[in-house]
Amino acid sequence: MNFFKLDQGHNRVFGLDLLRFIAIIMVLIGHSLIFVPQEYKVKVYGFLLDGVSIFFVLSGFLIGGILIKQLEKSKPNYAGLLEFWKRRWLRTLPAYLVVLLFLLIYTAIVLPNNLPSDWYKFFFFLQNFFAERPGFFAEAWSLSIEEWFYLTVPFILFTVLYFTKSPVKWTVLIVSILVVIAITYFRVYLYHAYNFSGKEADIEAFKNYMQLNIEYSVVPRLDSIMYGVIASFIAFYYPKIWQNKFNILLFIIGIGILYYTKYNMGKSYLIYAAVWVSSLKSLGVFLMLPFLSNLKSGGRITSFITYFSLISYSLYLVNLNVVVNVIIKNTINGTFSGKYVQNDYWYVDYILFWVFTIAISHTMYKLVEVPFIKLRERKNILKKSEN
Repeated sequence: MNFFKLDQGHNRVFGLDLLRFIAIIMVLIGHSLIFVPQEYKVKVYGFLLDGVSIFFVLSGFLIGGILIKQLEKSKPNYAGLLEFWKRRWLRTLPAYLVVLLFLLIYTAIVLPNNLPSDWYKFFFFLQNFFAERPGFFAEAWSLSIEEWFYLTVPFILFTVLYFTKSPVKWTVLIVSILVVIAITYFRVYLYHAYNFSGKEADIEAFKNYMQLNIEYSVVPRLDSIMYGVIASFIAFYYPKIWQNKFNILLFIIGIGILYYTKYNMGKSYLIYAAVWVSSLKSLGVFLMLPFLSNLKSGGRITSFITYFSLISYSLYLVNLNVVVNVIIKNTINGTFSGKYVQNDYWYVDYILFWVFTIAISHTMYKLVEVPFIKLRERKNILKKSEN
């Protein structure tokens, strides 16, 4: 029996699975470094990229493609918008709610002082909407951004198309560009709203403000996903441009931009980090997409990459709070308060992190994600048969 063999569905693109694999591996390695001694941590950190920024643009590319095809296929109406939302929520909400409910119940019983008073916000993805990212279930900050994107951007597109009867092609492009411009300007406003003095004593406070209110907040990061939508626009309407022979060069430039932002536009660069670093990261991933979206196979490693791509959502949900905190820090090490303290057997915890994360994610994918994916597809088949 091949552990890496799962129901992989149809029409999977290896290059996009590879990009999703890179994103989730970057996230997992980053979170796993909590178990690693400092001398190793510094060496590994130098190679890490921002996995979440990759996820944002990739999500925009995939969802943008779905939206464009749906809007071009049938007349825009709110019934179609509701159908789009149902399909998205059947894909994202079940696994999220399972993890959220587990963490809420566990925290309420074991660590009641750590239960946030506004815990209910997590059910509506409001925990970091115009607010600082909470410590509880902290990794869900990015999912909030994606869910609000699914809710707002399609609504804007459907509404504009419904009332103006404008061409889908140019409506998608204009709305995407306007959202990118508006959100970028909003980050500029947030940067200046702090009234940073420029004094060294104020730098740390400013960094914290920037991280919590810009980097991890919903509205200031919505434009990252829109870069993926613009990419889907080019791929759909201009396939010859999307499949040109210079794609490998664009891919290399994209990787270079990601590492440039890592080493040359850090938080110490103030306005560059607050406003432009997320834009450049998104641009970097954008440039990688033409090559990767046309990469159909990876040879012998295809099934391995695809496996991690399939369970990447569950991996993202469970690796930090469930595995690191609940299982390893609290249960195995018995540290129910304070930070994780490394010991002489840190490598055991490190191995357990990967074993538990993969095993739980594999199980959750099969028992939670797959049934709802199949339910979504059955509903789609029934709807087609009715039409």
